[in-house]
Amino acid sequence: MKVSRNKVVVTILAGVVLVLFLATVAGLFYYREMIRKLGEVREEVFNEYPRLYAYIADDPDSQLSNRIYKEISEYAVEHDCYVEMTGQNLSSSYSKADRMNIAISSKVDGIILEGDDSEETARLVDKATANGIPVVTVLTDCQTSSRKSFVGLNNYSLGSEYGDQLAAIGEEQKKYPLTALILLDRDDGNADDIIHAAIQQAVVGRSVSFTSAIVDTSSPFTSEESIMNIIDGIDKMPDVIICLNDRTTESAIQCVVEKNLVGKTTILGYYSSDTILKAIDRGSVYATFTIETKTVARQCVNALNEYNNTGFVSEYNPANYIMINRDNVADYEPEDKDEG
Repeated sequence: MKVSRNKVVVTILAGVVLVLFLATVAGLFYYREMIRKLGEVREEVFNEYPRLYAYIADDPDSQLSNRIYKEISEYAVEHDCYVEMTGQNLSSSYSKADRMNIAISSKVDGIILEGDDSEETARLVDKATANGIPVVTVLTDCQTSSRKSFVGLNNYSLGSEYGDQLAAIGEEQKKYPLTALILLDRDDGNADDIIHAAIQQAVVGRSVSFTSAIVDTSSPFTSEESIMNIIDGIDKMPDVIICLNDRTTESAIQCVVEKNLVGKTTILGYYSSDTILKAIDRGSVYATFTIETKTVARQCVNALNEYNNTGFVSEYNPANYIMINRDNVADYEPEDKDEG
């Protein structure tokens, strides 16, 4: 039986229309379901903490400060409190004094502050105390203020360790008299002075001559530029460059490498960033000292919690340091993944 061509065409068109209709219906159902899901209001879960603490770093870009804050914030949430780094992730940069005032105005339950010897910082600590906010200083103290506790290294002991390593360099290289340049942070004041004095005391009786220079550590660029200018102004390179903070150490490493001074001078540094650990392995840094950040974090949070619970706390909580050199550098994982 013959089927007319018109019937075939009509049948095909009817089939196409049916497929399109079914596809449209399926699409509408899918679209409706997606709209329904997007329209659902999901209840967000927030953790509430009875206490809010502020962490105020001297230099928010410092690798050491960020490492300590990370440890503090992790330890805090395990002990029923929350720590926020004041001034972080804002469109404008704020001075340390500004960040202190922000914390005080926010009526936080406590402040963890990288202190200094300035009158302004002491005044702001006293202002926080007057507003019922306890302050714990970390790394560097603010002795003239009403802070409740200080968590940090014994600077004289640390200076003695620097001096011992300086003496070890002299013995190892059989190079006396030995010349050493101590790079001081312009903002650390009394802390650096104590370390400086302890270094000199540790090498009494040995033929070691010292010079010192103040480094502008307000940013990585100014730190490196400042050290470059210091080195350019020296008639003869020192046998040892002693650095007392992380930024100065990394800048000194960069300058020594750029000026092809590896092997001609060596560095005694501070902190254990990837850059510094690599420099130890490659020989441009003889040794570095790093603070146990987990211990510091625990002591800072515990000090504030103890004061808020009892009204009393120990005025000084000592932190430990670790010396890293070529003998044990392989035992330490880099704390910061950076290019160096």
